Amino acid sequence: MLLSTGALFGGALSISGSPTLSATEDSPYGSFTARAAGGSPPYTYSLVGSWPAGLSINSSSGFVSGTPTLAGVYSGLSVRVTDHAGTTKDLSTFTITVSEALDTIQSAIPGVFANSDGPRQSALPGSYINEA
Repeated sequence: MLLSTGALFGGALSISGSPTLSATEDSPYGSFTARAAGGSPPYTYSLVGSWPAGLSINSSSGFVSGTPTLAGVYSGLSVRVTDHAGTTKDLSTFTITVSEALDTIQSAIPGVFANSDGPRQSALPGSYINEA
């Protein structure tokens, strides 16, 4: 149906998207995009619930991204779309689990490291092991 303002209605407002349900502290989140259909564009997207610090949504595109900064289990999360007429629709609620980041641990043996990727300096100045 075409309105006098030129807006085209495409049926009832709906929202879809497949959230990434796991993340690692201090590492980029896998991201996802919530998408609206129907209703009265333009759409505005927002986060619902207590999301991990460091994640955000682009209110125009529905793109969720960022780097979570605190490990934990975050439940009751959703994304809400609001259309031009003020109608809202939420994604079904979900949980994101943010795992703790693995820290680099130096052993008591000079030049030996655990849980570390990339070049590492040994106890001897200027000496490296596993140099990338």
